[in-house]
Formats: sequence, C-alpha cells, structure tokens
Amino acid sequence: MSVYRKIAELRQLVEEMRSTVANLLRPGTISAVDPEKGYRLKLGQDGEGGDWLSPWLPHPETGKTSVPLKVGQVVGLISPNGDMRQGFLLRGGYGGEHKSPSADMDANVFEDAGVRIEVADGGLVITAGKVSVKISGEGLTVTGGRVTHDGRNIGSGHIHGGIRRGGDRTDPPD
Repeated sequence: MSVYRKIAELRQLVEEMRSTVANLLRPGTISAVDPEKGYRLKLGQDGEGGDWLSPWLPHPETGKTSVPLKVGQVVGLISPNGDMRQGFLLRGGYGGEHKSPSADMDANVFEDAGVRIEVADGGLVITAGKVSVKISGEGLTVTGGRVTHDGRNIGSGHIHGGIRRGGDRTDPPD
C-alpha cells in the first residue's frame, strides 16, 4: 500500500471521528412530543433554512417521576458513535421495569414507595395505599382512611355524645 493511499485513509478516518465527536452531544429544543414515539429535537437549520430535526428519541426517564418535556425546552442529545438515530436525550429514560407512571403528557406525576402524587388540570391528587386526597378549585376531598385532627377522629366514623332534642349542642366528637 502506498504512503499516499494510507494518508488518504487516515484523513477519512479523522473526518469520521470529527463527525462522531461533533454529534456526541447536541443541545437542542423540543420540537415535537408524542407519548408513544418520544421526542424530536430542533438541532438547528438545514441547508435550505428549514428546521434540522433529530430522529424520534425515547422519553428520557429512569425514575418514577413524569415531568414531560415541553416544546422549546433545551435538552442534550448524546450520540456516542456519532449516529443520532442511536443517540439518547439527557435525563435518563424509561424502559424495562421503569415505565412512565402516566401516559398523560400534560400531567406531572411522582410515584415511589407506594405513594403517587399527580399534578394535572389545576389540581393535586396524593394517593397512599387506599387513601386519596384531592385538592382542586372545587375544594378538598379525602377518600378512604381515617381523618384526625389533634388526635381526634373527625372523619365519617366519629361519634358525638350528649345528643338531645332541641337547641342543645352535642358533646365534642370522641
């Protein structure tokens, strides 16, 4: 093999390596969101002035929270071998045993250790076991369990003593 041919091969290898390194980490903004496909990033402009978009990338979460990315949010694309189709977004990713706790892309959900917290539609729902507390613009709803205040049962099972007919007041709940 001639020296010139070897130099040409090495130049080509250097260019491939430059491309790989250049695509290793690509900052961009979220351009499209799909609960099944994941996300597409706007990585810049193409040669004709249009958006240069990434391929669809999986939703990046490994934990039990769901704080979906929003259009315009900046994320990072890591492509270790330079092929963006094999890249991934910074923040981790769902997969295997770690599924998203919600398919609702407008909700922020935290789920861990038997507790679920969901923020959606202007409300908050906290669920622990069979007890649920919902706070919304309509008020507060507690479902299941026992409600206590300062050690006293004030839920649906509390009992009042001293009940008499007429205008008398009952005793405090037991």
